[in-house]
Amino acid sequence: MKSNQMAIKKLFKEFTLMLKGFGLIDGQLVAIDGTKLKASCSKKKHFNDNIISKKLEQIDEKIDAYLRDFLTEDNRLKKQEITEKLAVYQERMHELQVMKQELKETGESQLCVTDPDAKSMKNNGKHEVCFNVQTAVDSKYKLIVDSDTVNDVNDQGQLSNMGHKTKQVFRDQKTTIVADTGYYNYLEIIDVVDENTELLIKPQKGKQDKVANGFDKGNFKYDSINDKYICLLGYELPFKWNGKQDGKEYKRYTCEAFDFCGQKEFCTSAKGGRAVTRLSDEELIEQITENTRKQNNIYKQRGQIVEHPFGTIKRHWGYTYFLTRGLRSVGTETSLICLAYNFKRMIKIMGVNELIRLLRDRAHSLSKIYNVYLNEIA
Repeated sequence: MKSNQMAIKKLFKEFTLMLKGFGLIDGQLVAIDGTKLKASCSKKKHFNDNIISKKLEQIDEKIDAYLRDFLTEDNRLKKQEITEKLAVYQERMHELQVMKQELKETGESQLCVTDPDAKSMKNNGKHEVCFNVQTAVDSKYKLIVDSDTVNDVNDQGQLSNMGHKTKQVFRDQKTTIVADTGYYNYLEIIDVVDENTELLIKPQKGKQDKVANGFDKGNFKYDSINDKYICLLGYELPFKWNGKQDGKEYKRYTCEAFDFCGQKEFCTSAKGGRAVTRLSDEELIEQITENTRKQNNIYKQRGQIVEHPFGTIKRHWGYTYFLTRGLRSVGTETSLICLAYNFKRMIKIMGVNELIRLLRDRAHSLSKIYNVYLNEIA
């Protein structure tokens, strides 16, 4: 598989286009979601700053205990054994200190010795060393349109990635994409939506205390005529200044009544009062939220669409961990397993005889095209 990584990925894409040609995927409704698959790596070979610090403390305690034994021991052979054990612990301490320094220099939060690309992620209620497998699934027959494997610990940065992969398959075609709250990211949403792409996604809930008190941003009304926000108590948050983040322009609105409104402690902990940010494309975000609310019956289909391949691959086939290492290799492995899923699913849908007939017709058509081409260049 190492020697054929590009070929396998290309084969998957070509197979997807064949499914489109057979009418098995139509792109009318596509669900995006991710799942975690365990990396080919022991949890004991995974480290972060906290784990390293605890292990260093344990080794310090061991070394102190052996040093005390060494000073009170008279037997030469036992002293030699203690010396050897001390050397082992000192070497281990040095290795951990090197890892700690490496984390500090690279700015990474964790390190996996066996597979440097793997990360510790929350999986089924516990933390495991995993990769994050992303899929876009067509609603017609629950076939996988495209996939990707990343080492992001969550899905917030993957909406545009999978959205663009979907649009490459269904070019110049109206497509509705549904994704869960874990993908909610203003910049990613703006990057996905265009005249041919409708997105249905629910916003993440605000901080529980603000939601409970009614001071979540969703309860602040925007006055487009006067360009200001109004809180639920009726106080104004006028426009203060423009800003730019990740290439996107935004406006900042700040409250001037926080000293006497009497609700500051429930609204914000900022000394300068409550501030609200509004992106230049905020109206688009609000429209998507409203569309999602209106089309909740379509949004609810997301789970049953995207969980079909995950359930088949992980539960029915028992494929819950990767056999290869490195981001490129596990990405190829994902393409291979998704190809196997699509192939078996296609046989289930069409039947073997119908599939053979279609493949023969396709081969005959390609042969005709090839013969015409040979005649033209002769």
